[in-house]
Amino acid sequence: MCDEKVKEWLRLAMENEDIVNYAVNIHGEGNKDDGYLSKFLLVTATGKTKNGKEKFLNLALKLCPTSNILRKQIPIRKAFEKEIYIYSHVRQTFYHFQQEKGVKDLIDFIPHCYDTQMTNTEELLIFENVKYQNYSLWNRNTPMTHDHIKLILEAYGKWHALSLALKVERPECFQKLTEDNVNMYSYFIEKVKMFDVFVESFTKARDGAIFPSDEEILKKLQFSKDQIKYILTDLFYENPVYQVILHGDGWNNNFMFMAENVTKKPSKVFVIDWQCSGLGSPVIDLSYLIYSCCDTGMYKDVEELLKIYYNSLSKSLNLLGCDSHRIFAYGKLMQHWKKFSCFGLVVSTFILKLSLCSTEEAPDLAEAAEQGKEFLENYNFDVKDQETYFKRVRDNFVHYIENLN
Repeated sequence: MCDEKVKEWLRLAMENEDIVNYAVNIHGEGNKDDGYLSKFLLVTATGKTKNGKEKFLNLALKLCPTSNILRKQIPIRKAFEKEIYIYSHVRQTFYHFQQEKGVKDLIDFIPHCYDTQMTNTEELLIFENVKYQNYSLWNRNTPMTHDHIKLILEAYGKWHALSLALKVERPECFQKLTEDNVNMYSYFIEKVKMFDVFVESFTKARDGAIFPSDEEILKKLQFSKDQIKYILTDLFYENPVYQVILHGDGWNNNFMFMAENVTKKPSKVFVIDWQCSGLGSPVIDLSYLIYSCCDTGMYKDVEELLKIYYNSLSKSLNLLGCDSHRIFAYGKLMQHWKKFSCFGLVVSTFILKLSLCSTEEAPDLAEAAEQGKEFLENYNFDVKDQETYFKRVRDNFVHYIENLN
C-alpha cells in the first residue's frame, strides 16, 4: 500500500483535525484472524495545525478486502455499509439524544471514528488506534474472566438502554433510524448459504459433547434443520416491542480492554466491529457473548450475569428519564432469556471453532478466494484442540438446559 494512497484516504480526517502538510508512516497490518471480513492498516499521520503546532494521530484503517472474487462470494460491501451506518448515523443519534437528556458518557465504549468512506470499489473506516492507549484483545483461546465479561455486559446495558429510551421518547426518530434495517447476521448466512455449516457444527458439537446417557439433555437439544434456520433468521423478528439495535457479533475479537498497570485487571472496554448489527431482543447480544466468551462451567447461574447487565440497563434508562421497570422489566428479561438464548447457543458451536483455532489454522478469506476456493470451504476444518472444544460446548449445552427452568 503506497503512502500517497493512504494520504488521500486521510485527507478529510486531517482537515477535520486541523492538520496540514502531513506525512504518513505505515507501520503494520492486523493479523488475518483479527478480523475475517476486513483488513487493518496501522498508520501514524504527522503534521502541523494551521497555527504551526505539531500534531500526530495513531490510526487504524479498516479496509474491505480488494479481492473481486471474494466480493462476489459474500456480501462484504453490505457489511461495511452497516458498520458505516452505525458510526455515521446511529452513534451520532444516540450521542445527541443523551445530550438532550443531560447525560454525557453513556457511549464511552466505542472508539473514535475520524471518517468513513465508500466509493464504487472501496469501503473504509478510519479509527483511532487504541492499542496506543494500552487496549488489547483478550486471548481468544481461553474464556474471558468475570471482570472482562462484566465490562461488556455493562456496555451492552448502556447501548440497549439508548435504543429503548429513544424508541419511547422519540418514536419517529427511532423509526427513521431503523426503517431500512437489515439484520446482517442472518442476511449474511442466507446470502452465502451457510445454514448447513451451522447445522453441521451444532449437530457434531451436540453428538460429540453429550453422552447417550444424558437422555434429558439430548431430548432438549434435538433442533431440526428448520429450527436452526428459524433461530438464525426469523427469531430476530419476535417480540418487536422490545427490539433494540444490536451489536450483533459478540465474540472475543470484537472487544478490546484496557488493563490496570498494577493489578492487570481490565478497567475499560471498547466494543468494536459493528458489521453484523441489526434489530432484535437484547438477549441476542447477551447469549452470543455468554456462550462464545464465558466459562459457563464456572458461571452456571445465568442470573449472576444478567443482573450485571440489567443494573447497567436500568441505571442508564433512569438517567435518560425512563422507567426501566415499565420499559423492560427484569422479569421480561428472564422471559427473553428462555426464548432467545438458543441463538447464542447455536452460534457458539461455530464461533468456538474460530476462537480455538491457531493463527495458522485460521482461514485467510481473500487469499483463499484468489486461489479458487469457494467461501464455505474455508470452514471445513476441525480444531486441533478437540478436548477443549467439546468441554466448552458441553458446558454451554448444560448451562442452556439448566437455565431454561
